[in-house]
Amino acid sequence: MMGHKVRTNVNAQSSAISALLIALVSISGALTACSPSSTPPSQTSQSASTTNGNNASNTSNISATPNASIASAAAAVPNQLTIYTSIDKAALEPLLTSYARQINVPIHIVQDEPMSILARLKAEGANSPADVILTEDAGIFSTAVEEGLLQPFNAEKAVAHVPERYRDPDGNWIALSSYARTAVYDSRVLHTNDISSYADLSKLKWSQKLCLSQGKYIPNQSLVVNLINNLGDKRTQEVMQGWLANISVPVLLDDSEVLKAIESGKCQIGLVNSNHYGRYLQAHPDTPIKIKWINKGYGGVSTNITGVAIPHAAKHTELALGLIEWLAAKDQQSLYASLSNTFPIDPNAEASVLLKSWGDIEVSPIPVRFYGERQALAVDSMQQAGYY
Repeated sequence: MMGHKVRTNVNAQSSAISALLIALVSISGALTACSPSSTPPSQTSQSASTTNGNNASNTSNISATPNASIASAAAAVPNQLTIYTSIDKAALEPLLTSYARQINVPIHIVQDEPMSILARLKAEGANSPADVILTEDAGIFSTAVEEGLLQPFNAEKAVAHVPERYRDPDGNWIALSSYARTAVYDSRVLHTNDISSYADLSKLKWSQKLCLSQGKYIPNQSLVVNLINNLGDKRTQEVMQGWLANISVPVLLDDSEVLKAIESGKCQIGLVNSNHYGRYLQAHPDTPIKIKWINKGYGGVSTNITGVAIPHAAKHTELALGLIEWLAAKDQQSLYASLSNTFPIDPNAEASVLLKSWGDIEVSPIPVRFYGERQALAVDSMQQAGYY
């Protein structure tokens, strides 16, 4: 375990704060577009785009509204909390606007793909301005730990709302919400009853009907960890070989490409993260693509997490811990999960109406930390099966 454990006591949030938070969903945050380079602005009205190598990232600032009741305390704290995230800014801004106003400290958001965030942290080293990492997939967090990019922390109030299955035992990260890697299908040609399990998709009946994203896409590696845990390595390799035999187009880049391929009729079924489908559905409300919680009765659907961590080079650890504990509280967790199309981790928190409309879900009980710990085993199995 790297570094020393950071400890803090963050004041409990009042019920008035929760009321303010809910109200903020319906009003726009005080957002100011910014760009750290001369890259031309994107077409998004609230942010500017900057290019980092081949990876595009978006940045935005959330301003803190002066509050006389906390002005004297705020004067002693650093003037900005920086968050690196792969989560859609639209899901974060209502929450972070509320928090920025409470602590009277502006929050700077840098949005990028998960692996690009890790590359950014490595390149920046000790000079990184990042105070918080908020991203998806336990495999990403495990990679960050292995590369010395995170520091362990002790956020006791957050842990109280996060079951053990969704925590790193060494305290390097905790989950805020979960999602499933499951089946999506073209309802113009298929019915939900046609779909049963991950292994079933390797059968001949799915020949020329399946779309797959690439094996190097980390969500697929995490899924394979789950399959090996349930089916064993040999059977999992057979399943992957069957998938490859059934694809109608060459393996695709990511979930977005799989959804587009189904929409256009290039294939009839694919595997994607449920939160990615939720975002697609909101952008394309008339899509014929439907979701099916796969593997019910076969060990449960593979789930993963969105989680939060503190970079090793973070400059504002007390502020970071305060944000983590605040986000993990039940009310904030429910709202964050709803806005990001994920399930709250706290068993007492409510899932969104949208996710409930997708039906009952049976979840695989595998500890999510296995997705990182056994990632190398999964990659080896995928290579042997020719799916990498």
